[in-house]
Order: sequence, then structure tokens, then C-alpha cells
Amino acid sequence: AFLDHPRAVLDRDSLLDMVQGREAHLFDRAVDNQVSRLRRKIEEDSRNPHFIQTVRGGGYRFAADVSRVAGN
Repeated sequence: AFLDHPRAVLDRDSLLDMVQGREAHLFDRAVDNQVSRLRRKIEEDSRNPHFIQTVRGGGYRFAADVSRVAGN
């Protein structure tokens, strides 16, 4: 979802709908947990993320430029 919408702010509902086809519940932390796991894998310092940024009151944003590579 992040690579399809680089630099766009995606809220929890949008991310869950794109990835799992469902809406978030009031206390659903699935997106937060997955973002945390992604950050640990791709960030040098997951506590100070460069690629996946939190937008307060909005959601998350993939903050790097994305380019598509043609498939074989």
C-alpha cells in the first residue's frame, strides 16, 4: 500500500482496507503493529524513522521516492 501511494498520508482504515479488505475497529492496533515491524526491518533506527513516518492525527506516510522497475 505504501509503495502504491508514496508520500500520501494513509490512515488505519485505508491501510487495512487496501491490505486486508476490512475496516479498522476502534481499538484495532494491527496496522500500528505491522508498521512497527516494517520499521524494524527497513529503518536504520526504528525509533527515528526516515521512510515510514507517523503523521499525527492522520496516519502514516512512506516518505521516500518510489520508482517502478519493469518486470521480466
